[in-house]
Amino acid sequence: MRIDVSKFSFINKFINRLSALEKKQKISFATITFFAVADIFVFCIFVCGGKFSSPTLAFDNSSFESQKMIALNRPASKRTVNKNYAYYKFTEEQISRLMVYYNHFGSIGINVRVGVKNQSEKKLKSINASEKVFTYGFLYESDFDKKGKLSKTDHRILSGCDLRNFIKVGKGRSFFSNELSIEKNLEEKFLPVGIEIYSDYPVEIYDFFVTRSKIGYDFTGEIPFYGVASNGGSFGGNSRDFDFSGSSLVFPVENSNYSIMPKIELAFYESQDYGTPGEQLKTVLNAGGEKITVRRASGVDECVIQTALMNSPFCSYGFAENASIVKKLIMSANDAGLIPSEPGIVLVPLKTDPGLILDSKSSAWRTHDYELYEWDRFPGVLFFDTADYNVQSDFFRRLSFYAEKVGFRGSLLTDEQLGDMHGYNAHDYGAETLASFFSKVEKEGFLLNRKERILKEILIHAGVIVPEDGCYKAGAGAVISISRESAQYLRQTFLAHESWHGIFFIDENFRNAVAAVYYTVDDKTMSFMKGYWASQPGLGYDPADDFLMKNEFMAYIMQQPLSGISKYFVHLANRGSVMKAMPELCAWVRQTEGMTFEDAGKILDTYAFDNWGLRAGRVMLMSR
Repeated sequence: MRIDVSKFSFINKFINRLSALEKKQKISFATITFFAVADIFVFCIFVCGGKFSSPTLAFDNSSFESQKMIALNRPASKRTVNKNYAYYKFTEEQISRLMVYYNHFGSIGINVRVGVKNQSEKKLKSINASEKVFTYGFLYESDFDKKGKLSKTDHRILSGCDLRNFIKVGKGRSFFSNELSIEKNLEEKFLPVGIEIYSDYPVEIYDFFVTRSKIGYDFTGEIPFYGVASNGGSFGGNSRDFDFSGSSLVFPVENSNYSIMPKIELAFYESQDYGTPGEQLKTVLNAGGEKITVRRASGVDECVIQTALMNSPFCSYGFAENASIVKKLIMSANDAGLIPSEPGIVLVPLKTDPGLILDSKSSAWRTHDYELYEWDRFPGVLFFDTADYNVQSDFFRRLSFYAEKVGFRGSLLTDEQLGDMHGYNAHDYGAETLASFFSKVEKEGFLLNRKERILKEILIHAGVIVPEDGCYKAGAGAVISISRESAQYLRQTFLAHESWHGIFFIDENFRNAVAAVYYTVDDKTMSFMKGYWASQPGLGYDPADDFLMKNEFMAYIMQQPLSGISKYFVHLANRGSVMKAMPELCAWVRQTEGMTFEDAGKILDTYAFDNWGLRAGRVMLMSR
């Protein structure tokens, strides 16, 4: 069918007038018409096509594909936000997925990746004359009326910054990543259903990412990261201080049979100079008045602080010295596997520096009887801190006789045979010995006590011993134990002594260095050392075990600071029971003022500092 246009007089008039226009007028008319049609086209897509956002929402560790959100206003449908608000609402599928993710992990946050437009040096001066605000917050169901229309609110919890901290001189964009955490233990109806972004300077919003909560800052990646607790806060700038007081709203505040407290991750910029043994490069973390010295060492760019080992972890943190060397300070959730497998049984260790174990609160332990740790620098080296000597004996007394006691080595003693014989007040055992002990137990069908059975499970889980053909072979690692029943000054000595054993078990180069010193020490020095071990009740080291002799020789020297080595051995030479056993050797030690022991200590001390940043008497990089 053909339509006769001539019948529509208004169209004829419009065409006649259009023909009468001059060339410039026709060009102007065409330009206006083009943009009008384009606006109508965009409007149709925005209104009829679902109002989807330009940024997408994704979920970490999920098969749920990245999807666009619902754009509640025009800025949300674009990538750029400038001097206005952008409002995004999650789809029903995204809300459902958020609920599942939240119920599974408990502590989660939503991250936004932002690009900030850089400027020329000339323009930057005028831009820096006033604050450039960026804010990021959540929308909730209560922000919408009964018809589903967004109602603006004035009292929203926000994460925010001054964008002047990120604008650089040059072309292109600078980037940052900002995460706002969601409060823990919320009912599903109180979870966020959308996002609000405001910026009074041009920013590009690239994507949103739901992940496990991280609070603090991290400059280790290409894009600087800033995480804020669920009560909001500001970020950015050059300060390395951070307020973690709101983190108690996000993470568990106690260890229990159902929860595990978070950890603090620290990372540092690589240094060309880590100082000397007397003046080691360090920083001092001040957490609510509790000061933790963190020493730097070559090859150790990261460390972990368990908040359960701190006095007041949910507070403001600052750095008293060398703050500029810190590039990461993040509080994040610990793995759920750290929660006791059942009441009274902890199989998975908390990673930490041993220096934080000594003054930790037993009230924060995951079990009443003991707490289990793993040396963060030496994987597989496990620390037991026990409530008293009785608990420690239940774990290790039978093992101590099997491993080291002269006359009993290699034998599994029954409880009746052990009687009231004493093991040690602190313990250390390598993987080979542990595998041998538990293999003999299996072969003989020997009945272990409950704590020894727990010990076996711990060792298997950590890979210290490995099941093989009904028995066990040595894996990697060692076990160390100290007790709360020991006086504090002894706990420090015992921790150093046993920790050096731990390194000796796992590091062949260190064993070779110890052997080189051991074989060059004069006969009187070694005779005094072995005579002391033989004369003191409760020690009973087997002198026929060359490995054990080297190990104990090293640990007795390295358990105290270099300045205290000679004094320690003179003190032993003045002990009545030792003088009675070997009076001439004791007189010789007093006469030489114990300097032969200190000379051996100097060599080992230098080796320890050069390789690990550790020293005689100090096996930790962290101390309070």
